[in-house]
Amino acid sequence: MEFNVEISNEINARIQGITDESEKVDKIFSWLNEDFEWVQTDYVERTVEEIMIRKAGNCAEQAKVVERVLTHLGIETRWILEMNSHPESMERQNYSIELIEKYGYFYSIFGWNHNDHRWLEYYNKHLKQWIPIDTAFGVLGINHWLEKRLSFTFESIPNTQQIIPFCIVALDSNSAASEILSNCYLIDQFDKFYNGMLSRATVWEEWKSLINKLTNVGIATYSKQGNLHKHQDDIKRVYNLYLRLKEEVLTKVDI
Repeated sequence: MEFNVEISNEINARIQGITDESEKVDKIFSWLNEDFEWVQTDYVERTVEEIMIRKAGNCAEQAKVVERVLTHLGIETRWILEMNSHPESMERQNYSIELIEKYGYFYSIFGWNHNDHRWLEYYNKHLKQWIPIDTAFGVLGINHWLEKRLSFTFESIPNTQQIIPFCIVALDSNSAASEILSNCYLIDQFDKFYNGMLSRATVWEEWKSLINKLTNVGIATYSKQGNLHKHQDDIKRVYNLYLRLKEEVLTKVDI
């Protein structure tokens, strides 16, 4: 489906004179990241055009816009499902239980100390790699993703918002889980970002085991075959283990 003339002209103006695909993505990311506001989910169905006119949306709505714009430019994308630990919220837990009672355990995908999140990867033909792009968290590229979503820096999301991913999965065109990415992002790339220091931490094997366990539970829940609420103690351990990894890396104890 094509954009209307006004939106098409806006997109073309943003990338005018640019031929490099990565530069086009950079321009589109900067535009959407700066102009669009993140807002909480209100469960109102909106078209991409309506979201763009509103200049606001939740993570999934913003991802819809990014997907549509990049597709308009001939750039391949895929959806990413993420589940993450969150500061505790009985309001979120109670709302989840309300939906579970009506529609089933799929809605345990969020709850007392966890939430779900959607973002995209785009395929960089030159690098032959999938690259993360997430305007809701303001992230483009793997190093930027790691710095903002997992690093131990003062400004990172884990430190400022206590949100830590534990399940990352690519979805196919039918929204079914198609490729597990938790190991890539939360283990291999995380360790690489810290030059192998994490893999020498005393709690690293425990971190890896927990990520793999919760990824499997998360996929089962997303597939309506599991109940993530039964694993909230494990989800709490995600944040605790993250803090222990942080302590070991920053103090260089036993590393």
